[in-house]
Amino acid sequence: MLLLFLELISIPIMLIAMFFSIYIIQTTPSTIHNLNHRYQKTGGVGLAMIGTALLGFPTPNYLLYGLIIGFLIFHFFYGFSVTSTRAQSLVIVPSLLNKHQVQVHLATLSQPFTRDVYNDLFLVIEELKAANVRTVILVSPMFSKKTELRNTLFFESILKKRNIALESHPVAFYTKPWSCFLLGIQKYLLRTPSIQSLPLTRWHKYTLHI
Repeated sequence: MLLLFLELISIPIMLIAMFFSIYIIQTTPSTIHNLNHRYQKTGGVGLAMIGTALLGFPTPNYLLYGLIIGFLIFHFFYGFSVTSTRAQSLVIVPSLLNKHQVQVHLATLSQPFTRDVYNDLFLVIEELKAANVRTVILVSPMFSKKTELRNTLFFESILKKRNIALESHPVAFYTKPWSCFLLGIQKYLLRTPSIQSLPLTRWHKYTLHI
């Protein structure tokens, strides 16, 4: 009976330990000047998951290990981001294939675009320029309000003064399934006020050549 009880509580404990380890790994700050953290973080997450799987399922389970490997590949390509040393409202996602290109996202999904965020963006651009980044990509549905694209004249005027070229293109919402899912939860379940007018099917991409 005691052995059965220990087996029943051991799995939740191992899962809690695994998720806590992954949380610590993921929230450890990385900067644009140390992109090797992509390998370190993916490796750390992999060790936590595979170690837990080996302890919980000593008998080889190829389906489980296949899912873990698939997740780690996804994490390596899409789960790594870095923080700015000058602004906390934005997150930087370096391109794996082009060391001179990054994407910049809001630190939280429900954060509205305010003038402070734009100011932070220009601080981040200066930091990226110093790190030899030449292309900054912004993709979000927050560039739209209901059925119209937000006015960007103020944004464009500042970019022009800084000699930054701007390209603008619409993006199909189905190319961002995970982001749409998370924003849908924020909008329809959590009823977050800042994104109630956000059209989840109207995404837009701005490319800044710095």
